[in-house]
Amino acid sequence: MALSLGAEGIAYLPAGHWEAAVSYRYLHSENIFIGETEQPQIKAAGQNNITDIHSFDVSLTYAMSRPLSASLTLPFTDADGSAIHADNLRHTMHAGGLGDLRLVGNAWLWDPAKEPKGNVLLSLGFKAPTGDYRATDLFYRANGPVIRPVDISIQPGDGGWGIVLEMEGFREIATNLYAYTAGFYLINPRVKNGTETLRSTPGNVVINSVPDQYLRRVGLAYVLWPEMDLSFSLGGRIDGIPTRDLIGGGDDGFRRPGFSIDIEPGLSISRGKYTFTLSGPVALLRHEERSIRDLQAGTRSGGGFADYLILASLARRF
Repeated sequence: MALSLGAEGIAYLPAGHWEAAVSYRYLHSENIFIGETEQPQIKAAGQNNITDIHSFDVSLTYAMSRPLSASLTLPFTDADGSAIHADNLRHTMHAGGLGDLRLVGNAWLWDPAKEPKGNVLLSLGFKAPTGDYRATDLFYRANGPVIRPVDISIQPGDGGWGIVLEMEGFREIATNLYAYTAGFYLINPRVKNGTETLRSTPGNVVINSVPDQYLRRVGLAYVLWPEMDLSFSLGGRIDGIPTRDLIGGGDDGFRRPGFSIDIEPGLSISRGKYTFTLSGPVALLRHEERSIRDLQAGTRSGGGFADYLILASLARRF
């Protein structure tokens, strides 16, 4: 979710116009947490999971009018998950391809012509299970490799239809200084997707959950160079997976709930029909939460979190 703030605030998309955008996210995770406490001994012993994910979103937005538009997003991923397998050696499993597409309708609450210095955009839509949620690769047992589902963290899709809720808002609070906020919540009504976890055995079959997801951002942006529409932003963000979903919250499938709170510096520049944004959220707090299965069994599994993210997007209007 890239918020572009120029000298006139958000550049509204005129009626009958399109905007195409390509966004990129890089994530590397190798540190394990239980609650808010990092577990360096797991990494030191070489028993930690290491995850690398390259995500690409291709989106297209069409404005029916200045207040109303619709956006289609096609996500793609290329991901590796490295872990100690049953043969006590480290191996890497891979998955990638098309993820779960999203289609949302967008509406500004106030007339953009009358409120150029502040507004709120609300979006409602759906997520379709177009991504592979049963991707497989070689898993190494003591007697040799077998084909197994890859870890849930690198599955391209989650296997469920979802309800997408989004909002973005901004307000000029001083000359060239804006406050902004943005939020995202994905409601996944499906409880489990039928895919076994990587380490399920015939006597202990565990199925992956289809979890809700959320994101919230808030901060300030200042226009450093109005003629170039160059702005700098600094804010905070929280994103994560809840233990219980809004619908079907009694899920006992496999998930890794938790959240990360980050500080997020960013830059945005607009030239003509193009807008480029770059940000690098850095984790301040990472909190692993107990899943329903952990709560039922009285256990704690721990979870991996990234130290930072790299986010970039390029958009063009036509």
